[in-house]
Amino acid sequence: MKEKIQLILSHNYLDFDALSSLYAAKKLYPKAIAYTSKSMERKVYEFYLLYKDILRFQENYEYIISNKDNIEKIILVDNHYVNRIDKNIQEIFKEGNYIIEIYDHHESGDIKGNTEIIERTGSTTTILVEKLIENKIPIDPIEATIFLIGIYQDTGNFTFANTTPKDLKIASILLERGADLNIINYYLHEKLTDEQKEFLDELLQNSKEEIIRGYKVVISKLKKEKYIEGLSILAHKVLDEKEGDILFILLQVKEKIYVLGRTRLPNIDLRDILKEFNPGGHKSATTVVLNSNSIELDDLENFLKERLLISLPKDFTAKDIMSYPVVTITSDTSIREAFRIMMKYGYGGLCVEENGKLIGIISRRDVEKAINLKLTKRKVKSFMSKPVITVTPETSISEIERILVEKNIGRVPVVENGKIVGIITRQDILKFRFLKSQTYAPLGSIFQIQEEKIKNSPWKEILEELRNLTSQYNISIYAIGGFVRDLLLGIPNYDLDLVVEGDINIVISKIMDKWTGKVKVHDEFGTSEIVIDGKRIDIATARTEYYEEPGSLPKVERSSFWLDLKRRDFTINALAMSLNEENFGEIIDLYGGLEDLTRKELRVLHNLSFIEDPTRILRGIRLEVRLSFSFEEKTFSLLKEAIEHGFLKKIGKERLREEIILILNEKEPVKVLRRLEELNAINQIFPIKNLPKNIEKTLDILRKEYPENYKIQVLDIISNADEKDGTIWLEELHFSKKTIYYFSILKRYMEKEILNEKDILFLYELPIHILLLISVNAKRKKEILRIKLLKEKKVPYITGEELLSLGIRGRKIGETLKLLFLKHFNNEIKDKHDEIKLINEIINQAPQ
Repeated sequence: MKEKIQLILSHNYLDFDALSSLYAAKKLYPKAIAYTSKSMERKVYEFYLLYKDILRFQENYEYIISNKDNIEKIILVDNHYVNRIDKNIQEIFKEGNYIIEIYDHHESGDIKGNTEIIERTGSTTTILVEKLIENKIPIDPIEATIFLIGIYQDTGNFTFANTTPKDLKIASILLERGADLNIINYYLHEKLTDEQKEFLDELLQNSKEEIIRGYKVVISKLKKEKYIEGLSILAHKVLDEKEGDILFILLQVKEKIYVLGRTRLPNIDLRDILKEFNPGGHKSATTVVLNSNSIELDDLENFLKERLLISLPKDFTAKDIMSYPVVTITSDTSIREAFRIMMKYGYGGLCVEENGKLIGIISRRDVEKAINLKLTKRKVKSFMSKPVITVTPETSISEIERILVEKNIGRVPVVENGKIVGIITRQDILKFRFLKSQTYAPLGSIFQIQEEKIKNSPWKEILEELRNLTSQYNISIYAIGGFVRDLLLGIPNYDLDLVVEGDINIVISKIMDKWTGKVKVHDEFGTSEIVIDGKRIDIATARTEYYEEPGSLPKVERSSFWLDLKRRDFTINALAMSLNEENFGEIIDLYGGLEDLTRKELRVLHNLSFIEDPTRILRGIRLEVRLSFSFEEKTFSLLKEAIEHGFLKKIGKERLREEIILILNEKEPVKVLRRLEELNAINQIFPIKNLPKNIEKTLDILRKEYPENYKIQVLDIISNADEKDGTIWLEELHFSKKTIYYFSILKRYMEKEILNEKDILFLYELPIHILLLISVNAKRKKEILRIKLLKEKKVPYITGEELLSLGIRGRKIGETLKLLFLKHFNNEIKDKHDEIKLINEIINQAPQ
């Protein structure tokens, strides 16, 4: 009986990542045979010939075919398409029934494995070397070099958009194991041959540039008599030279048409563009070989343009990232006033307008120069820059970036029909370049938005309706904040926060047309609230905020969605999810919120966050407890500093009351309160130095019986406060006179050692929930609980009407009922029968 074979395969026309992966898999499966044909890139083949004795690959396809019946397992690396495997051995996939294991960084393929390890890394070698390290398989310097060259090539020396932290980590380990960069440089950084240089010139001369959906697309189309080696290298040089977002090279060599697609943008999937042709490669670098008899070059070019128009996600233009409305000044505005406006809004420059027309721009640097020269009373017209370079709302981000760099300016106004409609700064461009590379979470992480998560959301139907509205009415809608955070963490959230760029009234009316609910509009804040079946939707126009003083309510002005993210408290609450038709479900993460979610950290967006709005201190502590997160080191330092300087005392009384209610609505409010106490913050919120000793027990009892009654919970928290201080505090927070009265009763009976008949009858008149509040805090717990229990049983059982029928009149009725209650309290009577018997005795003893 012949020995069973384990076979390792990759794709035809080997690149370095495939070669490195084959060898890594061979080390991982030492009994396996790694097969390759001699179809390789030229430099790969040169490398292979030199290291052939170390690699020990099987080159004889006839050996594989003749032993196909003995194959029990196939290990596929860097490929899981049948048509990319050497044609000489493809038949084994049609006939055999094997165990198949796949290691790949390409997500798509037509071969299904029993085991599939597919990760979104820069190279497949990274995945396999990680396995070698995990299994403690030794790697010598020569092997480290073999592995590292594969990672270097497929990540473009760690410059391609598909590069991940894991690629860099594994590369670092390989360097520690002795990988030789001189060898890697020799094979990867070769000089172009004269033939390649000539071909590169032809590619550049035959290239056309076109803006499609905001992206700069370069298509280079030509015919050659023979194939030129190194086309992949030349493709990247064309892409760099043309500064394109997307490149397609269409090269016809006799009966074959080679199609190479390249992009550096992570949100573009070139495989989707070419899906009709079953492309190889991955989303940012893909290859197809077609038969020239099936399609003409010109037809192929037109097909690509049509596919790009349909498939490309809409790119950002000026209108997507501009800030609006633009704060403007006139040319007669003083330098002092211009500086005040800049400080108020945090602007680095201002547009100067006259009679509705833009006439200049003044930067903060110009204003500061004037101030240093003591020219604060001079007019800005003496210092402003003119004429003004402008763009339109449809100008692409690439074009705006070029203008800012070439003209060396910090901002550019967006003008439409002669009016200023927005402004874009260098900082805006930098953030959005970063955004393009940070939109997607890593494959396999808990942050990848999956269809199932949205399908299982209580908001599924409304989210789908919002998606439809974006295309019907040309508006943009984003879910934002806690909803996105909790969706990513798999936590149910019945509050949906939306930001709308466009007409908010369309969204409200369309939701109310389909669902029954209540709407509350807050014009001052540009927000509306809809409640449907107990679920709340907060809808806001994109807005920005500034605080005139710490603790005050924010002043709100209309702005862009992107500035709306900037005003958020913590990075994990500055996450957004697009509900727009073209990119529904995409996560937008400008501030590293995804990483902070993985680290379970709370981090503020800027250093003045707690000072501008001290309620963020309370919100942060609530999140810390609820999510079992911790504060990032610098954020925790800023939080403690804000508490030490007493900023919690600056919170307006109405806002403080709202924040206290939010704390009490938490699942574990006492943990939040104890955390505040630990941070020496409790006395800035409540009129107490420390929490009551038994607060865990007392608050738990009250919440179980009266979960919705936050007022008695507040009274429980301040039960150890001085009565005068507590009364003033309750008045300041606008608690009712009745609540303040109950606080005085609580204080009176908490320390009372003896309850006389007068006390018992007084307590009997109080509501049951107040009796419970007093009982959990009082020394005479049993007596007060007995009063509560009797009151719940509606003792005495006899009614006033029944006493009237027995001949008892006037005030005697009340006196009799009190007497009966006291008899019950003292266990002298037990039921209604005893009550009637006692009443008859009283009547019989009464003088006739």
